[in-house]
Amino acid sequence: KKTGTDLAVSDNSPSFNPSLKYTLWSSGTVAEHKKDTINCNRGEKCQGYANLRNLMSSNFVKHYPSLNDDIVKFRREALLAKSLISDDYSGDTKEWLVVGLTQRTYRRAWLNLPTVMKQCNTKLNDRGVIFIEVNVEDTSSPYEQLILHRSLDVMIGVHGAQLTQAVVLPPHAHVLEILPWVPSYIRGNWVTRRDAPTPLGVIYHNTDLNHAGYSLDRTSTDLCVGVGEVGSEEEKKCFLNQRKNFIWDNRDFNVEPEVIIQYIEKLVLFMRDDEMGKLCTEVKDRLDERFVLYNVWCADEEEESTLAVSHYYAKAGPTAEGEQYGMGRRKKLKMAKDE
Repeated sequence: KKTGTDLAVSDNSPSFNPSLKYTLWSSGTVAEHKKDTINCNRGEKCQGYANLRNLMSSNFVKHYPSLNDDIVKFRREALLAKSLISDDYSGDTKEWLVVGLTQRTYRRAWLNLPTVMKQCNTKLNDRGVIFIEVNVEDTSSPYEQLILHRSLDVMIGVHGAQLTQAVVLPPHAHVLEILPWVPSYIRGNWVTRRDAPTPLGVIYHNTDLNHAGYSLDRTSTDLCVGVGEVGSEEEKKCFLNQRKNFIWDNRDFNVEPEVIIQYIEKLVLFMRDDEMGKLCTEVKDRLDERFVLYNVWCADEEEESTLAVSHYYAKAGPTAEGEQYGMGRRKKLKMAKDE
């Protein structure tokens, strides 16, 4: 059974089967582990994707012995390219936070990505953060994709297939899913969901990843700018007259640099400051109301020594005013703070 993933092992593998799509190693396929995901939706017992990440991670180094060295090399070269380290640097780069901003070549392209990249690097390089562009369409092999994503501490991009690569991010990485703006008169409201994970976000549910969302609005598109008042019938008619380009899955988008900077400064760096984890009460309200924390690892006041995954969902839409519900603990990480 095909897995639907874009990644396949080399044709040179002795066990390679061209009728299957493999998940980066030659000894097994996701199809063999489908039993873990049967009837798995968004409930607290849904562990299918957590099991998948554990399974894949346990095989990476076994089948790619040089992976860890190649990751350090990739990160080092990214830092050297921006003159953030010297040629004689010999560290493992772990003191740096590497943020990947995902680009798409054909649909849902991030229009102002160069501007965002420049402003974010200018603002945060001095705090040990580097932003790089991630575009899987520019890679030439599955192993190159693995190194690229395994080198990231944070992955940010619009709702879409490129974010499925987050399943190979390193342990406890962060994912920011940018939710397209979808007005009520076109299809696609499921990609704006904030009261539970989006159809894509389900793959991060109850995993070790920290998953957040951000809702775009009218300002994210350059289409029909200056046509009528915002929300007017005139504007609506303009959008629908170019429906093919306007529907969410085709529409290119913009994100204000301040959005990315806020996410990194207020959440990611804040959580990174404490190796043993932050209290949930400290984390849940760090970002403004257009963000939602789908899956976040933190500790409660009663059991500060134990981290657990919590879900701080919000009402649908960007005007939720931060109202939260459904914030129950789902599982505990088997790691105490003093370990």
